[in-house]
Amino acid sequence: MVHFHKDEISGRLLASVVDEKARKHPHQKFCILPNGESPREGFYDVTFEDIARAVDQMSWWIARTLGPGDEDDQTLAYLGTNDIRYIIVFLACNKTGYRLFLPSPRNSTEAFLHLLKETNTKAVLHPPGFKEHIPGVGRLVTTMEIVEIPWLNELWRKQTSSYSYIKSFREEQDRIALIVHTSGTTGLPKPIFLTHGYCATVDNVRNFPLPKGRRSSIPCNPLFEGGAVLTVFPFFHIVGFFFFAQAVFSGLPFATPPSKPLSGDLVVKTLRELRVVSAALPPSLIENICSSDFGLKTLTQLNNLYFGGAPLSPEIGEMLRGRVKLNSLIGSTEMGILLSMRPLDEADWSYFEWAPNFNIHMDPVSDNFYELVLRRGDNREVNGIFHSFPSLLEYRSKDLYTRHPTKKHLWKYSGRSDDIIVLSNGEKFNPVDMEKIIEAHPLVSRALIVGQGRFHSALLIEPNWELWHSRKFPSDSAFLDEIWPKIREANAGAPAYGRVMRSKIALADENKPFKTTPKGTTQRRLVQQDYEDLIETLYRNDHKKDLECPDEGYLANILIFIRQAVHNQLEDKNVHDADDFYEAGFDSLQTVFLANTLSSAIKSKHPDWSLSINIHDVYAHPTIASLSQYVTDRLQGNKTDTKALRYERINHMIQKYRDSLRPERPFTMWRKRGNQHVVLLTGSTGSLGSYILNQLLSDHTVVKIYCLNRSADAETRQRQVHVERGLGLWQTGGERVEFVKAVFGDDKLGLSESKYNTLLATVDITIHNAWKLDFNRRVESFESLIKSVRDLLAFSLRGYWCPHLFFVSSISTIYGWDPTMGRPSAPEDIIENPDAVLEQGYAESKHIAERLCYEASKTAGVPTTILRVGQIGGPTRAEGIWNRNEWFPSLIATSARIGKIPTSLGTNEVDWIPVDSLAEIIMEIIHSRLGTHSSSASAACFHIVNPKKTSWKSLLPFVQSKLNVAPVAASEWISNLKNVIDPTEEDLLQMPALKLLDFYRGLLLSDSPLADVEVRNTMKISPTLANLHPISEQMIKNWLWQWGLGEDS
Repeated sequence: MVHFHKDEISGRLLASVVDEKARKHPHQKFCILPNGESPREGFYDVTFEDIARAVDQMSWWIARTLGPGDEDDQTLAYLGTNDIRYIIVFLACNKTGYRLFLPSPRNSTEAFLHLLKETNTKAVLHPPGFKEHIPGVGRLVTTMEIVEIPWLNELWRKQTSSYSYIKSFREEQDRIALIVHTSGTTGLPKPIFLTHGYCATVDNVRNFPLPKGRRSSIPCNPLFEGGAVLTVFPFFHIVGFFFFAQAVFSGLPFATPPSKPLSGDLVVKTLRELRVVSAALPPSLIENICSSDFGLKTLTQLNNLYFGGAPLSPEIGEMLRGRVKLNSLIGSTEMGILLSMRPLDEADWSYFEWAPNFNIHMDPVSDNFYELVLRRGDNREVNGIFHSFPSLLEYRSKDLYTRHPTKKHLWKYSGRSDDIIVLSNGEKFNPVDMEKIIEAHPLVSRALIVGQGRFHSALLIEPNWELWHSRKFPSDSAFLDEIWPKIREANAGAPAYGRVMRSKIALADENKPFKTTPKGTTQRRLVQQDYEDLIETLYRNDHKKDLECPDEGYLANILIFIRQAVHNQLEDKNVHDADDFYEAGFDSLQTVFLANTLSSAIKSKHPDWSLSINIHDVYAHPTIASLSQYVTDRLQGNKTDTKALRYERINHMIQKYRDSLRPERPFTMWRKRGNQHVVLLTGSTGSLGSYILNQLLSDHTVVKIYCLNRSADAETRQRQVHVERGLGLWQTGGERVEFVKAVFGDDKLGLSESKYNTLLATVDITIHNAWKLDFNRRVESFESLIKSVRDLLAFSLRGYWCPHLFFVSSISTIYGWDPTMGRPSAPEDIIENPDAVLEQGYAESKHIAERLCYEASKTAGVPTTILRVGQIGGPTRAEGIWNRNEWFPSLIATSARIGKIPTSLGTNEVDWIPVDSLAEIIMEIIHSRLGTHSSSASAACFHIVNPKKTSWKSLLPFVQSKLNVAPVAASEWISNLKNVIDPTEEDLLQMPALKLLDFYRGLLLSDSPLADVEVRNTMKISPTLANLHPISEQMIKNWLWQWGLGEDS
């Protein structure tokens, strides 16, 4: 453990150190400055004697011109070109007792005047020739002194007596030395007051002890940096100030390019002329330099390249790593530069490893994101934030990071919490990485992804206008064709709900450039304000694309028509005619748009065809080829034997995976474990999965839980959902849980050989809960999940303990049961007749999985238990929520919107089970099955539906009163939704039932009652099920409150 001792810190004032070094080491180099406006004019060295003399000269000038500033903490402001005069004026203000305010010259007049008032500024200083660049100078001259400082040559050349400065650090440390300000992205900028103690943290942090053999990622040693560091950051920016302070405290000289507009060419020429081997550059400049071979070669001749202010494009970083040491500087004006260590592996250049004992804490906030939090402890001497805000005990930075997938001590910056986009469906994603990938294209200057409160994201692009004009693009579409591979690359690394569709991309106006902060980052909110109308147009024109239906309804013509329609929505031309476009990322929104687009195009061209395509048709035919064949058959009046085809599809899938299940040892070798169980749980982050995990954590016979999930950030997600649902056992039992990323459908579940073997040797219980809840899709869309059942059965066959597989199935697998099949109620048994299964891909996929479990038990002796779960309701507790995207919450939200609610939910009664009760029932079944050795090697089925039924009719008056809606017949309710022609994104948000319209039509208008199901066997072994209460008004009231609906919400 590394400890930070108080005797290792110093309390030094910048101005005092400059005077001291001028006396003791007058010829020591302080910085390197340009001779003129071109690097070819050369550079000259400035020594500590030079800078001290210039500071004294400026101090005497301030005292003569404006008087001393000690009395009442008066403020002077300075604006000028980015050169050494910023430092000279700052140190002179320190000596004369003034606070110096350094505003950005980019401020608007309103912002500048506001800041002058807030900082109590007495006078505005500027170098010769800069007065006309001061914001609002015409209004200032009547209310405030505007004073021109001496020429720089005068400050260097004139000999003057030393300006006495005898202040001690103790008396000055909490006095304000410098004032900067926020960027003002959310309104007028606010001043930030920095003390002398804050400035001293730059001195102290370089002496902070690190583990043996490790080096700091911040430049503070002249020997390591090769003599000097080129920096181009403004001196009113925290990184620019840092290099100035390091030059004073550590003796590391800095160099600056000529004072002219920054460009990659200027920096390259400066580096060539200076021959320094370290540089600190903003990422945008690095990316610009790397666009040419000559620039790239220049950077790779450096020993150290520092960047800060924004993330570096992954593509550029990978291009540079191994050829130059990459060092990321991180911090903020309020915090200062944070201390991190250089990564041991160059491949980790984009990650931070925090110095031990620096009091940095990473708090999980959502999904895979962690917020950097500084806690005071006893390290105020190195943490600038506790000088900026001396009363704080903890500072939440709003800076978000993601953890390295395998090296848990490494962290990657992922933007601000303000950057997080929350879509209208509640999904969250961070667009920063996507934007950086897109901006790596040379034709793109800046990219900005929007979508706050929308159903999906959109993209604004500011082209590199110079290249735009030189390439003479004939249209925006031609430009997008050129950069589309980059957008596709960005989409590939993004969550499905955050990906950008081509129809949601717009180009900026050349006369309206993106607003940026002084450090060069895009001001997200201001740009969105500037382009508000364009963004609205993007979303208003959601799926309007030119699509013409063919003249004749032959298959070849229809195929071209459907192909164009799908590609317009998916915008991935690599999707072939036989590919399942849902596997390529098609979602429910695009399904609605595709159905509407096809129907509109057909109706427009051929009103006499009387053909309309609905979303059920699209879901049922999820390839270009099958959808084209379906449309052609409809047009030509061809009939198909759907029942025979259904049997064939189901039996083919069973046969495909059943034949590979063969025992690998005699039945007599199955081993039984005692009361020390190791559980493999899939789908732990879902609604039911999280409650099952909580039950496992409360069970002391469970010593280890492996959670298999498809997401790499499942552990973070799990912590979040446990907090959201009030499942507190995670805090006390979480050490028994290990998260493993799985790929369902891949061999060995996508696990490494070593991890798979570990699970084979230890697991004795498998609970397979992971499944896709989608009532629209065909059974083929569930094939990877069906294969996962086969793979878990194979896992049991190979496992040392022959794990008992508990499969969470669905009551929909027997809801088609008819008394003519032999019994009045569906039995708690294996049912092989496909007619008993609801005609729905979801139910069919669960049926196939049940049949595979039965075959494995019958032929190989694998112990399996099938849990046919009915409708899962919300929790009984106030914490948690019934997923708003499911059918009943969607029905309620839609009813609240249209002011009408159906009087029936079909012919079925309400036999729902609250999710927390369901998890308890499952655990009771598991313990019963494990204790019944005589039946553990065969398949058993249990029905988990509420034995105490109620009716929708009895609950309706309560719901009606809470939502203030009128009860109407189910047919009228559906007709209201069918009348929403060509629904917009806002329609789908306010009326989510539109996305499940065919499901509701089947549920609410069906004349066939759903089957009665037997529950006697389940009630015998589950006291919770036997004693369950019916769904009550109080439960409904709780769910309405959780959804934010009803008068009590």
